[in-house]
Amino acid sequence: MDFLLLHIPSSSEIEAEKIKLIKLSYSHWVQTDLFTLNWWILLFSTIIPYFIWWKLVDKNRFFELFSYGLICASIAMILDVMGTEMILWDYPDKFLPWIPPLIPADFVVIPISAMLIYQYFNKWTSFLFANILWAIVFAYIIEPIFSYLGMFKLGSHWLHTYSFIGFFFLGIFLKLFMEWLKKKAETPC
Repeated sequence: MDFLLLHIPSSSEIEAEKIKLIKLSYSHWVQTDLFTLNWWILLFSTIIPYFIWWKLVDKNRFFELFSYGLICASIAMILDVMGTEMILWDYPDKFLPWIPPLIPADFVVIPISAMLIYQYFNKWTSFLFANILWAIVFAYIIEPIFSYLGMFKLGSHWLHTYSFIGFFFLGIFLKLFMEWLKKKAETPC
């Protein structure tokens, strides 16, 4: 019951601490992130995939593929926020000081690559194979490279294998969910 005896901060005290954190975070970003190699990697990984996707996307299935990507980005963001809040992993470098550092991965690289796999591998057999490769690339190639560069830190209770499992099931869930949505859209009310 010690927690009942602790000082409970007021909203103004919390706001004051947030202001300190914002200033500290901005100072850190200017001094250690801005214009470094990692910052340039984040910049290019935020912009270039959209140009690649726009060239490759099947414009006849644009709404379906874009919806798939939005659902993927939403789930990736939720899972990433949960993982970083639970200190299972961390992203030390930020592209911009006022947005979460996981934006380039969650809103760009992961959904765009997932959309392309969904677009090019329609049959379940080929999709499963591509999805396994996608999970391997992210968990065992991209994460370790980003770890080596100091852009991604694994917590003491997380392994790349857990990421592989997460990416694999994310892909499966997305395909199942999109098939369900398409059936719902095709059947009359």
